[in-house]
Amino acid sequence: MIVGVDAGCLGVSDERLKVGVYQVAYNLFKELARIDRVNEYQLFSFYPIEKKIMTCFGSRVRNIVLRPKRGWSKARLPLELKIHPVDVFLGLSQSLPYSSSHNILFVYDLAYEHFPRAYPGSFKKLSKNTREGINLANKILTISNSTKNDLIKLYEAPSGKISVCYPGVGPNFKPRGRKKSFGRPYFFFVGALKKIKNIPRILEGFAYFLSREKKNYLLVLGGGDFWLDEEIEETIKKLSLKSHVVFPGYIKEEDLPSYLRGAIAFVSPSLYEGCGLTLLEAMACGLPVITSNVSAMPEIVGEAGILVSPDDPEDIARGLREVIDYDTTQYQRMVVRGLERTKQFSWKKFAKGVLGAVNGNRYR
Repeated sequence: MIVGVDAGCLGVSDERLKVGVYQVAYNLFKELARIDRVNEYQLFSFYPIEKKIMTCFGSRVRNIVLRPKRGWSKARLPLELKIHPVDVFLGLSQSLPYSSSHNILFVYDLAYEHFPRAYPGSFKKLSKNTREGINLANKILTISNSTKNDLIKLYEAPSGKISVCYPGVGPNFKPRGRKKSFGRPYFFFVGALKKIKNIPRILEGFAYFLSREKKNYLLVLGGGDFWLDEEIEETIKKLSLKSHVVFPGYIKEEDLPSYLRGAIAFVSPSLYEGCGLTLLEAMACGLPVITSNVSAMPEIVGEAGILVSPDDPEDIARGLREVIDYDTTQYQRMVVRGLERTKQFSWKKFAKGVLGAVNGNRYR
């Protein structure tokens, strides 16, 4: 079969955008190159996908660049699919073009429905594209049961049309290896520095934690500033945290494990997550995680994480304090739980789930 794919996410050149959907798409096609010897994939994008990336995807995958970018998903891509139809279409960007193919829609999260203020200027478009995609889809793939339940509750999507395929963890995320040092013990966050990540509340919780501790701790906030939450800098000034917070900027994937291994714990009490890839990566590196008790985060970490209320800085501080109060045995127990938990998530398993949907669940 010929499988068309909305692969615009893979054509980005700005490193800050190579997160989230980019990582899902990149790892998906790396795995499909290993397990799918039959189907051919046409990756449609408005910017060329780098050759070194395409090389990882094997000979059955080719990049088709469609111009112009304006009107790409609503006009240019549907026109291409009408002239050159495909058998199956994968909507990796949480939207689908109008086409006569068997359509599979990926839905990562509905955070914008819960927190529209965190998506100024894009809330209406995200909602419209997802709703239209659901109507056009023959099959819907989500990355957690939390997102599946949201689709059913908020959009009345048919339950039987939805399957959950959990993302995985790359092989470079492991507990042994080089460790980053900042000269002081540090808690670590990594992710886009945007509103939904709830960083101002992390800062407030960290300040509350510092007020009751004698040691000189750091909070390291890694990630790109493409969608920068302006409240972050305001909160740092208000709480006089400048000497306690480090911004290393965007961290390349090959460098990220060293930052994780060097930290005391990973802290990411987001307002909402469709899954939480960074939680899995942190646990795979042997790091206890402190995360929110809402959306998909409890589902992902299970009993391997410390759950806190994302709206309560004092509860976030409680999570930080709980980690440093562990004795060696308790700390190691959390590490082992995390390592065991991540064994349930793999990119190969994810790719098999997607391939099952592509082949009409005939793949085993």
